[in-house]
Amino acid sequence: MSRFHGMGMKKTLGVLALVLFSGLALAQSVLELVPDQPGALTCWSETRSAPRPLSIHYLKVALNKPTLEVFTLPGDDPDGAGPAESQLTPPIDLFTKFHALAAVNANAFSGLNAKPDDADWFEGRPVDMHGLVVSSGKVISPVEQGRVSFWIDGAGKPHIGTPKPTDTVVTAVADWSSTLLVDSRIIPDPAIQTLHPRTAVGFDDTGAWLLLVVVDGRQPGFSEGVTLYELAGIFKARGCTQAINLDGGGSSIMLVQVPGDGVRTVNSPSGKEPRPVPVMLGVRVRAAAGR
Repeated sequence: MSRFHGMGMKKTLGVLALVLFSGLALAQSVLELVPDQPGALTCWSETRSAPRPLSIHYLKVALNKPTLEVFTLPGDDPDGAGPAESQLTPPIDLFTKFHALAAVNANAFSGLNAKPDDADWFEGRPVDMHGLVVSSGKVISPVEQGRVSFWIDGAGKPHIGTPKPTDTVVTAVADWSSTLLVDSRIIPDPAIQTLHPRTAVGFDDTGAWLLLVVVDGRQPGFSEGVTLYELAGIFKARGCTQAINLDGGGSSIMLVQVPGDGVRTVNSPSGKEPRPVPVMLGVRVRAAAGR
């Protein structure tokens, strides 16, 4: 078989897989998280039976609503001028501390110390976050080579890429493992079939809205996870043209504040209990809006 023919076959199989993956979905009703502003912040889930059992969860944020802002929720810096940038914190604690309406996990991390006979993600562990993290214009973790950033500028416009020194960056997080979509082009290799729980963020060329997605995984018969190529297909099918993969696995989580009720964990974390994380990406009421 010629190299050209092999590449063509690979592309054909990738397209076929994407077409098959796009079908057989059952969506649940849409939850309005800001009831007095329909469409401003919505959450919904869907289940799929093909190509395997899947549970997929969505948050859609209208970026043109002056009452809302997308922001980062970092853990406390445990050592000041020391090497740690954050510490692993239960997601519900970050959610409550920052008065979020909705949030998902964001950057991956490396631990800076060890604790015998415990997992790497124990609460309070000092960590180095991978890639850019900016909170309210303050750089908490710098740009890291090989990591692509999702960031929002001073005008509230979303971007994917590395900010220039002259750019005003208000909010930023960084990818893990892969960019998903660039100008509607799917980036991950369809031949890589590794399945995991996933968290990701994307938007369309208008910059009017943002889509956050969590896919449950590692739960046979319920939700078994997706490849990065399939994850890119989810975003493309929802109208996104730009998207990046965030940290996933056992850290994947989506929390929302249900109006008149309380905070709900929308997805089913693969470890059954939410794993502490160093930073989240979320939505809250903008303080200047006086709400």
